[in-house]
Amino acid sequence: MFGKSNKGAAHVDTPAPRRLPAGDLAKIQGGGLVQLIVTETQPIGFSLFLNQTAVSEINIDSLSIDVVAPDDPSEAVTVRATLSEYVTNVTGERVVQNRELFPCTIEVIALDRRLAVTCTRHDSTDGLWVSVGLRANGESAELTGLREFRFLLSHDMLDARVTWVDGESEDLLPQ
Repeated sequence: MFGKSNKGAAHVDTPAPRRLPAGDLAKIQGGGLVQLIVTETQPIGFSLFLNQTAVSEINIDSLSIDVVAPDDPSEAVTVRATLSEYVTNVTGERVVQNRELFPCTIEVIALDRRLAVTCTRHDSTDGLWVSVGLRANGESAELTGLREFRFLLSHDMLDARVTWVDGESEDLLPQ
């Protein structure tokens, strides 16, 4: 309780466990944080931040997230997040270079919707969470029972889709 002691009259003082500073608890852990905020859909406009650093929209070719957990356990699981960026090579040409983002948390805000994917290991569903929405109390809805989660942002496409284990698919960003 705020500001009140929980000690009774006959209580013997014992040292409280050492409390970690709240500022340390607030640090982002793991591979970091990717934030994507889509501001326009016709034409597509967005802001992308990698660990608080803005990435120029003009340097981005696409951002894709692919999570595929096949029914057959002998088939490989795919858990990837790829940022395709334009870079200038040694000859001065602009070429596309792919950067794998997982492990990290990716948060997408678009069309009054929020999608978040946290992955602690690429190509593994262990340590993988997909959540959507944002309630007034700060909670989101965790999606379970997924077979696939796919997201794609490019300068001419914005798409997010889930497929459930029963085979039914849903568009997460209807336009």
